[in-house]
Amino acid sequence: MSEAEITDLVAALDSEDMLGFLRLFPNDFATQMKVDKTIEVNSTTPSSVLCLGMGGSAAAGDFLASLANYQGDTQVTTWRNYQLPNWIEDDSLVVATSYSGKTEETLDATSEAVEKGLETIVISSGGKLTELGNHISVPGGQPPRSAFGHLFGALLRTTISQGIIPNEELSGLIERLKETVEEFDFVNNPDSPSLALAQTLLDREVGIVTAAELDCAGTRFVNQLNENGGIFARSNSLPEMNHNEIIAWTDDSAKKSQALILLTWSGMHERVEKRVDWMMENVEVDVAWQLHCEGESLLEAMLYSCIAMDWISCAVAILRGKDPSAIGAIRSLKEHLSQ
Repeated sequence: MSEAEITDLVAALDSEDMLGFLRLFPNDFATQMKVDKTIEVNSTTPSSVLCLGMGGSAAAGDFLASLANYQGDTQVTTWRNYQLPNWIEDDSLVVATSYSGKTEETLDATSEAVEKGLETIVISSGGKLTELGNHISVPGGQPPRSAFGHLFGALLRTTISQGIIPNEELSGLIERLKETVEEFDFVNNPDSPSLALAQTLLDREVGIVTAAELDCAGTRFVNQLNENGGIFARSNSLPEMNHNEIIAWTDDSAKKSQALILLTWSGMHERVEKRVDWMMENVEVDVAWQLHCEGESLLEAMLYSCIAMDWISCAVAILRGKDPSAIGAIRSLKEHLSQ
């Protein structure tokens, strides 16, 4: 497919300028992190953090939880449901994220947190959520799943200030993220790997296998392929999947029906690296990609993965003739529930 054909398809299909918003990801993250300013850290850290959210908004909590597991001192849990878990403690911090500020599950759980007198922070572009807890505003007017830079940046800065996650130098990271956008932008970069990878995923069942620290990225990749691309996908992490799903991957029936994407990074446990090597040698499916998430830290590897998955999932949409912003079934369900 020629560059002109791709440009024409994007012009015809991308009704809400999804790709334009993807190009702003590094700037969105930098804006929310206030890269040029010092983050003041509170002297008191909560016993645990509960991140409320659904869909792309919940993904920010997943990424934070992975960072906390890897380099933090406080437990972080993501909650995708109504109400609150029974184990919530009086000194827990509750952070509710909803881009629209109208997500009913998040509003329900946040209201309960406020009623219980828990310290509650809310992140949204508006909506009823602004009336509950200490509100952190992010810009509105774009597809929610394209606003991850804003949502995760706001959450990360907030939790750094609470002493939950240690701070790290971001100035060089932001420039490298911009280079990653240029790499995967299949409209402006004819050498982008996005379209070639996306083409191989069509008409196959997509299985994403990740290093444990990137399990959050695998979950978000699935969601992006579902929403942007309109295709099914699933995710599992190493080493867990080596104790179950690996049998299905090595079955003869997988060869023609499955597409394997491995998400790896330089900080993996050495035994996980050996597991990845074995899989690349022994899983004989026709489509197998190892997407190594570049970066000098887990945070950078995560953000690299976000950029790659956003562009790949939108490439899938364009190749399928789908508007990457179209979410008719979700809107229909919300109308049904409102009645």
